[in-house]
Amino acid sequence: MKVRRDTFAVGLALLAASSIWLTIGAAPTGPTDQDCLQCHSDSSMAGNTMASTQKPLGKTVVAKEELTFQVTKDSLKGSVHEGLSCVDCHEGIKELPHAEKVPAPTCRCHGDLAAEVKAGVHAPSGKAGRLVPGCADCHGAHQIRAKSDPASSVYPTNIPGTCGACHSNTKGMEALGVRQSNPLENFLKSDHWKSVEGGVTLKAATCADCHGAHKILSATDPQSPVYKRNVPATCGKCHKGVEDQYVKSVHGKSLAAGHNEAPSCADCHGEHDIENKTRKTSKVFAGNLATMTCGECHSSVRMARRFSLPVGMVKSYEASFHGLASKYGDTAVANCGSCHGVHDILPSSDPKSSINPNNLQTTCGKCHPGAGATFAQTPIHLKVTASDSPVLYWIQHFYILIIALTLGGMALHQLLDYIRRYKETVKKLRPVAIYLRMDKSERVQHVLLLTSFLTLVATGFALKWPDSVWALPFLYIPGGFSARGWIHRLAAVVMVADSLYHVYYLIATKRGRSLALGMLPTLQDGKDLIVQLGYYLGYRDRGARFSRFSYAEKAEYLALVWGTVVMVATGFILWFKTFFARFLPDWGYSASEMIHLYEAILAFSAIVIWHFYAVFSHTEKSPYNSTWLTGRLTRHEMERYHPRELEEIERQEREAVKAKGEKP
Repeated sequence: MKVRRDTFAVGLALLAASSIWLTIGAAPTGPTDQDCLQCHSDSSMAGNTMASTQKPLGKTVVAKEELTFQVTKDSLKGSVHEGLSCVDCHEGIKELPHAEKVPAPTCRCHGDLAAEVKAGVHAPSGKAGRLVPGCADCHGAHQIRAKSDPASSVYPTNIPGTCGACHSNTKGMEALGVRQSNPLENFLKSDHWKSVEGGVTLKAATCADCHGAHKILSATDPQSPVYKRNVPATCGKCHKGVEDQYVKSVHGKSLAAGHNEAPSCADCHGEHDIENKTRKTSKVFAGNLATMTCGECHSSVRMARRFSLPVGMVKSYEASFHGLASKYGDTAVANCGSCHGVHDILPSSDPKSSINPNNLQTTCGKCHPGAGATFAQTPIHLKVTASDSPVLYWIQHFYILIIALTLGGMALHQLLDYIRRYKETVKKLRPVAIYLRMDKSERVQHVLLLTSFLTLVATGFALKWPDSVWALPFLYIPGGFSARGWIHRLAAVVMVADSLYHVYYLIATKRGRSLALGMLPTLQDGKDLIVQLGYYLGYRDRGARFSRFSYAEKAEYLALVWGTVVMVATGFILWFKTFFARFLPDWGYSASEMIHLYEAILAFSAIVIWHFYAVFSHTEKSPYNSTWLTGRLTRHEMERYHPRELEEIERQEREAVKAKGEKP
């Protein structure tokens, strides 16, 4: 018994000795903390900044640790590494003074996590340089906090700022081949972030929840949680039940079969800017489904051909009552998801599909209680073609023909009536004194300008707004789009030729020179404007007494000259882009396109508001002032609108008579 006790004592002594030896042998070699602090605790070290401070995002993101060469005995206070010595991490320092450039700290205790980092896109690479983060970039250096600590850089509310420190650097990311535009900015709009920031739940997804923490892989890597085919499972970690619905849907089955064109969660909801369906900016907001979400694929001819999808579904929905009501902002009206489902979309041939013929009555009944079988069979995606809907096709064409014949006949009848009445009116005016306002040349110039301008407006606006009334005529012209372009260019040539002749007319003819001089603004125009405004406001009993051209006519003419120069210059740049691009800055063509459009809008609006008023409303003649056709004004019109010109004409006539020695 005694032998056993002695043996036990000897073994215990040997074990203690071994422990002491192992402890001494495992102790880190090199300088002590006190040795390091002799230099690094000095305040002069604080000016040597090694890392910039991260700017806080909103109210919840803490600033990143500012790393300098100054280290005190409290630098690790509160850190998970509190109690470790300097050389536990800075293993490369064996003696003092150490070299100016020392090896980077190692995280040897976390070898398993380091291996995960090396397997991902954040693996150290000489090519990437400082843009690839090390452990300290995400977790901090001395102040490394547990991820459950609100002061930690990897706490849920702080992760976007930590990742965004690099990923908001667009140019730097593009240099690494990462072409995701503004991921941080977009994430901060999302409901995921709002839930975290607002304290609703810290379990809402942040960067690490979707992309991973250490082994972060490219979205093109089949093992990545954000690889397209893996996205449903990634989202399903939080959105329980939705993944099961999706994988059984037509979209889920297509994606699983290897068709990456099939939509997954991110295609419909967005990637970083995921918003609740109640927000108007959300891709899955009721009013946005047809255009922003479902329409992206189902209005694509390429997708329709590749997967044998029916074409025209989006347009037919938009033309239906549901689609029209949705455009007016009615969010209660049926949208794509109301009928087809949201995550559990199935083909109409599937007995479980909400649009299966046997289920349509139930589907329609959700919004239309009591909807019968006949009601449910009413087509929403209506195609009016001879093959799909022959009855509707012939009704449509019958009415188009009736409308054309009826309205055309009415217009022809009224035109004949107007011509006859106009001739009778001219006969009555013949005894009245007539004064020349526009000679034949001026009238021809005006007609060419009028027709070319209106043609340019119609064909130009038809290009800019193809769904508007401007484009309607070109739907029935053979080669509509191409014809529109040639008509536009022909009208432009007519306008340019007319403008050049007008310049010649102003210079080469006596009447033209008189017209040019008459259009120059004078001090009298300013006085006339003041008098006329006083008359309009009731401060004067009579308006201004105008000469040949009023201030309004001069302003309109000068605006016409300016507008014509601008439109011709920009129009030729757009027409002959290849030639002019050699002489323009990179923004030159776009600027010309913008100016051309806005100048056209300005010119057309001014003509309607200003010039058409003078022709159709301001005149005492009904239905319009015919001077631009006849070139004549009566004495009454001269007395009313151009009294000073009439006085000048009569003065010249008296002087001419007097010069001949005749009595006036």
